[in-house]
Amino acid sequence: MLPIRRILVCLIVSAYCCAAGMMAVGQEPSVFAPPSATLPAPRLFEFPENLPSESVPTVLEEALSEASPALSGDEELLQPIEVYEWYETSYWFGPAPWDMGVNFGLNGSEGQNRSQSMAGGAYAKRDAELWTLDSKINYNMTSANSVETQNNALLDVRVDRKLHKSAWSLFVLNQTLYDEFQPFDLRVSLNSGVGYKWVDTANFNLIGRFGAGASREFGGVDDEWKAEALFGLDYEYLISDKQRFTMKVDYFPEWEDFGQYRVVSDAGWEIDLDKPKNMSLRFTVNDRYDSTPNGVDPNLVNYAVLLNWKL
Repeated sequence: MLPIRRILVCLIVSAYCCAAGMMAVGQEPSVFAPPSATLPAPRLFEFPENLPSESVPTVLEEALSEASPALSGDEELLQPIEVYEWYETSYWFGPAPWDMGVNFGLNGSEGQNRSQSMAGGAYAKRDAELWTLDSKINYNMTSANSVETQNNALLDVRVDRKLHKSAWSLFVLNQTLYDEFQPFDLRVSLNSGVGYKWVDTANFNLIGRFGAGASREFGGVDDEWKAEALFGLDYEYLISDKQRFTMKVDYFPEWEDFGQYRVVSDAGWEIDLDKPKNMSLRFTVNDRYDSTPNGVDPNLVNYAVLLNWKL
């Protein structure tokens, strides 16, 4: 009967050691522990010869207690697994930090003349190891005495591919404009090229861009693709922990005639609010100029004060 008990105890201890070993090496080190963490080498346990049967539980308990400190000593190195829900952006695109939000502003007057003005939009930014995404959409609607005088939306999507630790990068830019008071239904601009970080510090970033592409005014007088160049400048300055200033300027001249061009510029000053913490106040100015307006005002300026809600 004694040898059978010894065999059963050995099988239990072997199963425990196998399970502990599988748990130790079967997971990715980057998930549960830093790369510097090492697991102790496994030790073989042998029962003493001629061990009385009544001493088996005591010996087994001592063996497990000796093994437990080696396992519990790494508990401080273990990191909890962060689980993302399906409705979170990190669930679909990875755990890199996202900066997303929506903003809204409203202005109006009532009296002999009535006017209403609304501005809103949304943005999504992500700075990963190899890619940077900066996208936003702005919408403006204005009416005077129940007559609509402005209704437009501008979508701006920029994707940068970082080149290791170099100041150079590759980019793709898409700008799509919808405006009811323009002689076209939709204008789409697609460009790509290279960017260079002139300044890259914790508080100040300055990026220059040069590229080429094409644009088309769908439903307009010149409903065809036109080759164009792109000269751009991205500026960002962190005034303090709660204030930042950003500015972007894009100059699109046509390759055939640099006298025909477009300029799209945008500037904003954002101030974080104390309560609630995910709200901020944003002052924006957006200017669009087209040297070939086809009968409408070549210049359009929008300025607004927006309440921004960070998601």
